[in-house]
Amino acid sequence: MDSEYVFESEKATKLLMKNYDLVKTSGVSFIDKRIRFLIARLFAGNNDVINPEKFSEINKEIKRQLGFFTALNGNVRASLAGLLMANDNASSESISQVISNYNTLIDAGFKRTEYTYFAAYLLLESTEPAQVARKAKIIHELFKKDHPFLTKSEDVTTAVFLANLPEEDTAKLAAITEYYFQAFANKGFRKNDSLQFLATTGTLLYGEENSGFIRKVDNVVEELRRKGVKIKPLHYSSIGILAFVMDGRKIDSGLVNLIDELSQQPGLKFGREFVVALAISMYTEKQSGQMSKEQLEGLMVNVHILIAMEQAAAASAAAAASAAAASS
Repeated sequence: MDSEYVFESEKATKLLMKNYDLVKTSGVSFIDKRIRFLIARLFAGNNDVINPEKFSEINKEIKRQLGFFTALNGNVRASLAGLLMANDNASSESISQVISNYNTLIDAGFKRTEYTYFAAYLLLESTEPAQVARKAKIIHELFKKDHPFLTKSEDVTTAVFLANLPEEDTAKLAAITEYYFQAFANKGFRKNDSLQFLATTGTLLYGEENSGFIRKVDNVVEELRRKGVKIKPLHYSSIGILAFVMDGRKIDSGLVNLIDELSQQPGLKFGREFVVALAISMYTEKQSGQMSKEQLEGLMVNVHILIAMEQAAAASAAAAASAAAASS
């Protein structure tokens, strides 16, 4: 079935660039360009405009509460400020809670890294953060058992995603995720952290092994390939959410138009992979408003929360890439 909704790529591009310029001139300095775009995308996805003064204020408040001795660099701090604001959670109290959640994750056995701060942000969804943190650590250890060389510090976010589910059987959650991981690997997806995130998306959306999800993702990848869009590991998580949201509906020309338009924007000429990831994520957010009643009723997790989580993972990956580039 073709979607009746047509994505307005020009309008989306203008709103993204407006937000990007506001982030750039907010006074929050030393932020990697990719991080600026990811923050801008959070607001453009909500059809909103960032308040640059508030953004600067929240960024300063995070810095003030943390002090000097922290694993949190400027990129991660700005990303967290953007995530908190975009999800209407920007207050001194919520910042304190993120810091408290970070310490809770350290107490549970996770390492002091920038990824742990993003996981701490995700713990805001929980009413029992200490319990979820312990559950996440068990899941992380199970991941390590399945993939000893692949599972690293960055997988703390993936583990917290799963630990937030009501299912108490951690071995079951890890087994379902491993089912998706191997099924996608058999389809030619590369075995890496991005695939782990895609596999986790399957578990979060269905809570069980669902071969239909594998087919949906495979069909979307093939459909995009025919449209000239090559899927790379950076796109895996967004593709999973897109496949679920579209549920067999055809992807309209708006997505390719958006990729083309974004590629022409100043500041976005440094990498097509990143542009495609940004475009897929924006397109998915808009299309999620077209989901059927049956889809919404059967959901294990709110799609908008899942998209926000995907953004947290994207921001942590971009922050890590920026740190690696700075040290090389």
